Amino acid sequence: MIRSFASVSGFTLLSRITGFARDVTLASILGSGLIADAYFVAQRLPNHFRAIFGEGAFNSAFVPAYTRELESHGEAAARALASTILTGLTFILLILTALAMWQMNFVIDLLAPGFSDEPEKYALAITLTRITFPYLLLISVVTLISGTLNAHQKFASAAAAPVLLNLAIIAALALSFLFPSAAHAAAWGIAISGVLQLALVAINAKRANCLPRFTRPRPSPALKTFLKALGPAVIGSAGVQIAIFADTIIASLLPTGAVRSGHSFIA
Repeated sequence: MIRSFASVSGFTLLSRITGFARDVTLASILGSGLIADAYFVAQRLPNHFRAIFGEGAFNSAFVPAYTRELESHGEAAARALASTILTGLTFILLILTALAMWQMNFVIDLLAPGFSDEPEKYALAITLTRITFPYLLLISVVTLISGTLNAHQKFASAAAAPVLLNLAIIAALALSFLFPSAAHAAAWGIAISGVLQLALVAINAKRANCLPRFTRPRPSPALKTFLKALGPAVIGSAGVQIAIFADTIIASLLPTGAVRSGHSFIA
């Protein structure tokens, strides 16, 4: 227990330190102009949906359901539950991602209506959000696998994963000369970090013999319990995110540079 506490605390502290370094790097390179506004809207969108459907709401429903199944029916039954949820979650998010990529102009009109008055910022926000949006799918799967690891008392990799987000963005910004702009580099840093985080938790879950796999969904009492708990959790998480959505909408209507002041990316 002490070792687990120390590892989680250590990686959380490291996440905060690298997060501070990430923010300082972003501020110094992106500044507070058109490019920064477009980038921060692009990173907010998957972050909003992640907060609603992913970490908070999902964990509060999934981890108890998985743990009960693990304790009551063993590892095989728990893995079957996780695999069913993984398959359904991935299918839904693939559809959501495809729709968002297809109609990204509508998404930006909804989230940042003020950008439509500035064609360059509007076009850049669409491009950058198409780069960052797949992060939602990746980080949602990371959340699921992290939940299984936590249920098996394996906490280190899940706690370390957010550090990769910060490091990936910093590394991408250091290589920004290879991209059309620093904002493109930072956006690709987010996308790449999703792949890195998924690889980290998947490798550790495989070692712990708790890695869920894609399978044909099978209804079960445990799945029904999970879905019943997920609904209220999503509604609870949505309240805060809707308020932040409103903040982004209002900021987009203000002069260039207003969006940055309220940006947030949990890491």
